[in-house]
Amino acid sequence: MWREVITLWQSVRDPEYAHLLLEPLPLYGLATGLILLTVATLVGETKSRLLALVLMCLACASVGPYLSFRLSAMPRILATRPVAVGPQIERQTHLRQQVAWAYYLMSGACLVALGMAGRRHGRHALVIIFLGGTALFWLSLWLHKKECEVYHPNIRRLVGP
Repeated sequence: MWREVITLWQSVRDPEYAHLLLEPLPLYGLATGLILLTVATLVGETKSRLLALVLMCLACASVGPYLSFRLSAMPRILATRPVAVGPQIERQTHLRQQVAWAYYLMSGACLVALGMAGRRHGRHALVIIFLGGTALFWLSLWLHKKECEVYHPNIRRLVGP
């Protein structure tokens, strides 16, 4: 048992494994945060609204460490995959770097909304967070699908009739 714990700890510190752990966090964190934000707003629960904003802020901020681990792991990822897949992996990594600003912007917007909680324009901030969060959730879902297509070629791309 103790050996397994040590092995697990070493795996979590490995950039290749750590980036896999962090990759879905923005997707699931945004989804959970949006659901919680919607329910908390509908029932008027202030503390749950604040929790939803913190959750969304942290989920979006996790993109920074994710990209750092991914870039550290790139040489080994490319070395262990077929050569033909290398350019796809590099394109996907570049795409992730290009859209990281949207996550940082949402993280900052959540912090601003936290600061505006209970103030006059706090509702407007929540509407902006909800709309931006929904758009970012769909972007995250699309990025996750693209990632799956690269690393799991058995997942089929749907082609229209």
